[in-house]
Amino acid sequence: MHVVSLIWHWILNVTGTVIPTTGSKWYNFWSGFGSDLGEIAIIGSLIGLYKHHNCTVKGCPRIGHHPVDGTPYNTCHKHATTAVHNRLHKEHKQKYPAQHKLLNPDE
Repeated sequence: MHVVSLIWHWILNVTGTVIPTTGSKWYNFWSGFGSDLGEIAIIGSLIGLYKHHNCTVKGCPRIGHHPVDGTPYNTCHKHATTAVHNRLHKEHKQKYPAQHKLLNPDE
């Protein structure tokens, strides 16, 4: 139990909640550990934006600028060929038939 207490005390010191100053413990938190929460949110949103605009082909790290007709997919300049687009179109039709029917009413 003593080890748990030491670990908990270390966590409180790292987060700035038990460091004695003239301010409150929340001042210590927001000017210490809490200020990093905004940076974590920014990094997380940048990762999310990258994942959203990434090329649809599995394993490709490039940004997709070329939309695949009849699907919500985008491909990069390397995968913007007719063969790759036809393959993705067929995969989308098999994997998401209801969505494919909505996006391609004439098929």
